[in-house]
Amino acid sequence: MQVVITGTPGTGKSSVARELEGWNVIDLKTFIEEQDIGSVNGGEIEVRVEKLVDRLEEEFRDSEENLVIEGHLSHHYEADYCIVLRCEPDTLRERLSGRNYDRQKADENVEAESLDIILQEAIQQQENIIEIDTTGREAKEVAEEVIERIENEETGYGEIDWSEFL
Repeated sequence: MQVVITGTPGTGKSSVARELEGWNVIDLKTFIEEQDIGSVNGGEIEVRVEKLVDRLEEEFRDSEENLVIEGHLSHHYEADYCIVLRCEPDTLRERLSGRNYDRQKADENVEAESLDIILQEAIQQQENIIEIDTTGREAKEVAEEVIERIENEETGYGEIDWSEFL
């Protein structure tokens, strides 16, 4: 089974992926660097999405293992399940500040989260979407929910609304 975990920076993608026992986790930033198909500058990925998807398909399309591809652009790769992690914008701003994001970059990401940008992109690419709010939750708890919802084939999105933060 192949799963992608996506979301705005700071929503918990890497932390949740690390908690998924028994899955081969592919960090998209590392994959991009190792495959020499783009660069990571100041935490931002610079890569042509089409080239990334082509390389992911070459590398993993026929894989029989339980695979998680984790990263901000992972929703562009068609998978069995797409996990979209969300976070309340004020909490997200705190997380990004803790990562030393400058104010402009933090504002851009908070606005993207408030507007559901990643979710809307995922809806265009994926069939089975699971949207999860990570606000105030531990990564292990979120990872357990991911596994439970996949096992129960419980997909769904649209319950999270941050529009009041715009």
